[in-house]
Amino acid sequence: MNPITMCHPKRLALLLLVAMAAGTASAAPPARKTPSARTQQMEEAQRRYERGKEFYEESDFRAALVEFQRAYELAPSYKLLYSIAQVQYQLQDYAGALRSFQQYLEEGQAEITAQRRDEVQREVDRLRSRVATLDIVTRPVGATVSVDDQPVGRTPLSEPVLVSAGRRKVTAELPGEPPVTRVVDVAGMDTVKVQLDFAPPPTPKPAAVAKPETTAPVSPTPGLTARAEPRGFPWKMWTATGALAVGAGVTAIMASSASSDLKKQRDTFGVTRAQLDDASSKAKTLALTSDVLTGATVVAAGISAYLTFTRGPSDAAPGPSVSLGVGPGSVGVAGAF
Repeated sequence: MNPITMCHPKRLALLLLVAMAAGTASAAPPARKTPSARTQQMEEAQRRYERGKEFYEESDFRAALVEFQRAYELAPSYKLLYSIAQVQYQLQDYAGALRSFQQYLEEGQAEITAQRRDEVQREVDRLRSRVATLDIVTRPVGATVSVDDQPVGRTPLSEPVLVSAGRRKVTAELPGEPPVTRVVDVAGMDTVKVQLDFAPPPTPKPAAVAKPETTAPVSPTPGLTARAEPRGFPWKMWTATGALAVGAGVTAIMASSASSDLKKQRDTFGVTRAQLDDASSKAKTLALTSDVLTGATVVAAGISAYLTFTRGPSDAAPGPSVSLGVGPGSVGVAGAF
């Protein structure tokens, strides 16, 4: 839908040439140009306008907008802003159309007829209900911000960004950082704050300090210590060996049973993870205990055999001193023979 009828092409072309001629007489250009260069620039602006008008009539609004904007850059005239605003409206760029119509009213001032001013003002009022503002902030500041891939400035921005209602993509970029993007849906006349935070730099981890390894002393198991045993048959050592053997056998049976229970629970439907972990821990503990007791039995049997076959009866000489200790996951033997 075209909200305002465009000027007649011939009339707008004539007004454009008159405006450019008046601008030449009243405004001092930043760089002095020869008359021929100025004439060429005006002719180029006229060609751009005519080409944009053709694109507009063919409904190629994007190309028409580019040509009208290029003509305005070559020969700034508020009359061209009217055409630019119309094309932006057709492209549903309501924020751009609103800015162009407002600039048209500001630059035209008294040259715009009262009827045309009223028409444009009504269009401005309608466009204000179709735009929203985005208050864009970034952390940290200094990021380049774009809305729908169109740059709008670097943070902190001097004012909120005017956008058309709908879905808008906001992107912030910092050198050396991946872009941060947010997609927001805004309705007409909304004011939405959009905050884009870049990931903080990773905190360096302190160097790990190696702790000296310590060996826990082996605590002797009560009832398994023989001191100043008189020479002769080592009854206490063989008794301890037998006790260790019995303990190893019992724990081996318990470990086998626990392993069987674990297997059954794994094959049983509805068993929880916690139950499986508990059964697995129990099986491992019993298996380790069985291995430790078996090792202790072997060591104790070796010592008992040594004392049995290398020592003879004597009443004068002191007997051997032997200490046997069993701890969690360890076996310790100390003595003098």
